[in-house]
Amino acid sequence: MEISKFLEKMDHYYQKNLKEHEFLEEYSDITYNIFLYLRKINSLGNPTISELAKAMEVSKPSASNMVSKMVDKGLLKTKASPKDGRVCLLELTDKGKRVIEIESWADMKFFEKIREILDEEEFEVLERIFEKIASGLEEEKA
Repeated sequence: MEISKFLEKMDHYYQKNLKEHEFLEEYSDITYNIFLYLRKINSLGNPTISELAKAMEVSKPSASNMVSKMVDKGLLKTKASPKDGRVCLLELTDKGKRVIEIESWADMKFFEKIREILDEEEFEVLERIFEKIASGLEEEKA
C-alpha cells in the first residue's frame, strides 16, 4: 500500500475522533492554519504580534492578518500590555481554548490507539523514525 493511503487512513481515524466531539460541525470554519496559530499562541502564553510572527516564521503583517481573522471568529482577544499600553497582547478566548483542548484530546486518543496496535519494540522503532523525519524537516528549514 502506498504511504499516501496509510496517511489517508490515519487522517480518517483522526477525523472520526474529532466528530465524536462534534468538532467538525461546530468549528468547521477553523482552518489548519488557524489551528497552528492557536497552538503557537497557547504555547507562548500571551505573546505580542511580533513575538507570534517570529515564532511562526511569518511577516508581522501576515501574523496581524491572521490575528484579525481569529478575533473575528471569537477565538482570540487582544489587550493592552500592562507594561506598555502601545503593545498589544494576544489571549485565547474560551472558544479558542476549547479548540486546543479538543485537538489535544484527539491527538492523545490517536497515539493511544497506535500504542494499542504496536508492541513496545515496534513503538520504539516508530518513535525513532518520527524523530529522524522531524530532524530532517528541521534541517530543511535552516
